[in-house]
Amino acid sequence: MIKFKKIRWKNFLSTGNNFTEIQFDKTDTTLILGENGAGKSTLLDALTFVLFNKPYRSINLPQLVSSVNEKDCVVEIEFSDTKSEYKIVRGQAPKVFEIWKDGKQLDQDSKTRDGQKMLEEIILGMNYKSFCQVVILGSANYIPFMRLTAAERRAVVETILDIGVFSSMNAYLKERVSANKEELQHAESALAVARERVSVLKRMCEDEKKRSEMDEAWETEQVAAANATIEEARAAVKSSLERIEAISATIVDGSKVKKNFDKYTELRSQIQKKMQTLNKEIAFYEKNDSCPTCSQKIADDFKRDAIDKGRGKTAEMEKAIKDIVKESEIAEKRIEAIEVVMLEISDLNSIIMKKTNQIEATEKHIKTITSKKSVKVGNVLDDLSAALSSEEDAIDNKRELIEEQHYLSLAGTLLKDSGIKSRIIKNYIPVINDTINKYLTQMTFFVNFHLDEEFNETIKSRHRDVFTYASFSEGEKKKIDLALLFAWRAIASMKNSITTNLLILDEILDGSLDDSAIEAFLDIMANTKAGTNTFVISHKPKEVLQDKFDRCIQFAKRGNFSRAF
Repeated sequence: MIKFKKIRWKNFLSTGNNFTEIQFDKTDTTLILGENGAGKSTLLDALTFVLFNKPYRSINLPQLVSSVNEKDCVVEIEFSDTKSEYKIVRGQAPKVFEIWKDGKQLDQDSKTRDGQKMLEEIILGMNYKSFCQVVILGSANYIPFMRLTAAERRAVVETILDIGVFSSMNAYLKERVSANKEELQHAESALAVARERVSVLKRMCEDEKKRSEMDEAWETEQVAAANATIEEARAAVKSSLERIEAISATIVDGSKVKKNFDKYTELRSQIQKKMQTLNKEIAFYEKNDSCPTCSQKIADDFKRDAIDKGRGKTAEMEKAIKDIVKESEIAEKRIEAIEVVMLEISDLNSIIMKKTNQIEATEKHIKTITSKKSVKVGNVLDDLSAALSSEEDAIDNKRELIEEQHYLSLAGTLLKDSGIKSRIIKNYIPVINDTINKYLTQMTFFVNFHLDEEFNETIKSRHRDVFTYASFSEGEKKKIDLALLFAWRAIASMKNSITTNLLILDEILDGSLDDSAIEAFLDIMANTKAGTNTFVISHKPKEVLQDKFDRCIQFAKRGNFSRAF
């Protein structure tokens, strides 16, 4: 059961920036009074707006914002079910939509539409139309049950009987049927493709076998020629290796000769540097008689002795250089001879590499030729095996989809309006009609009201004349509307589907009901079971109705804003 506790609003229609609050569960009966335009029916707009984002009257959402303050329009409502406490906050300028459960705000990442769907289907268990049929009976923009279309009547009754789930299941079933049809078409196409592939691969396999048999002679010839090429190349490699081995023995001194040549070159360079130094000393003594640093005279004997010794050393060095040059020339000639041999070895290695590559390439060619037949046929056979497996999978998939199609068809038959729902409604129709007639009798309207399984009415008078809803006066229609309202609440309570403590009647007592009907209505209201909080909105004088209610709330305008007192 949904138990509404309180609602409050500000900057909503004609109210100002201070919250107007109505406690729903304070008393069993509450009378709401006020002159026309005082704001007493604002309660209905606030209630449907905060719950369903739709005002009760034909008002655009932006028009709900106070035309004086033009911002911060907010409506809050608190209620509970058997397990949790809820608070809904909805507003305009700026837009606000919050759902609080047990003091914690629910996830706001989801879209507003998803949040509204959760509020109606999971938390409240009713939509706008069913809410208005069970909770509100108004004078403005209220569409009585009897003026709803057949589809709308069925939707309301399904919600009250808590069989709307079958409609949801049927909607999902239609989606699944459509998906199944599409999947079956894809499965048939896939099966056709798989079968065609199997056919093509079978032909390919036969062709490859025939081609393989025709190519055997050619392959034998190709392999023989390739083997001859390999033998020729191997002989060339062997000959080259033997030649390398033979000439390599003639250059075993190569590193030693190179080392000696480098040593002679270095020694010759050192001797030449020393000769340059001695020649400078000899030239010095030949040109100078005194020391240029200390100006001391150089003795002639010392000069001659120094010059003679220098020239002697120079002669020795010149002889040594000649010997070194001779040895260097011998070493250089040997190095040249060794390089000739090394060049030949390099050429032989190139021949070996070329012939080795030729051998490897020819061996691969032979392998390709010998495996060509088995590879091609083997690949086709593998593809054929995979294609046959795919064909089996496609057949199984189509079979499963056809079986699913059969069960979906059976489910569709059960979920049609003429199926399970029809059986349930058929069982409840007598209870619904008895309940409606009970309330009509209490309203002193003695007719026999009958709804059939398609929710078409037949109304018989005491003289057994047959009428429809449209045949009656406005007062009599109002009695039927009230009887239906009380009946739906009774049936909903019986089914424990749409059960709520709240009942709001807008200007019911101010219209076309006669005095006896009003008294009957007040008696029904007084005898309503405990736990129902009934609100009656009226503009009759306070003294006429006040003693009939536990509480009275007066709406009036003060300045630009409506207020409750």
